[in-house]
Amino acid sequence: MDISLTTLKILVENKLKKKTLIKIMWNDNEKVTLLITPNMKVNSFIYDETDGYLFYDNEGKRIETVIPCILTGDLLINGKIKMEHIINQNLLINNQHLSKEDILFLSEHHPK
Repeated sequence: MDISLTTLKILVENKLKKKTLIKIMWNDNEKVTLLITPNMKVNSFIYDETDGYLFYDNEGKRIETVIPCILTGDLLINGKIKMEHIINQNLLINNQHLSKEDILFLSEHHPK
């Protein structure tokens, strides 16, 4: 079963109690899709072996606040997220694994 990006966006907004934007970014090595709040100004990113993904604003300063949801290229394929990635805890919202209720919400709201 595949989950749409729109369905995930609804879940993230419900959990954060804030609107989110979808931002797609890429560098020389990979592409990431971010669900961010409207006030976040993410301009670039790198992947660090020790710290994971590091994001930077328009001035080149590292963003210290948590990015609500990061989808790497292996998680998001053709605009869909594979349910096995969600169940295997590869997806985080606000740096937390999804709860059983979150997984149930996604499974109930996937396109038939």
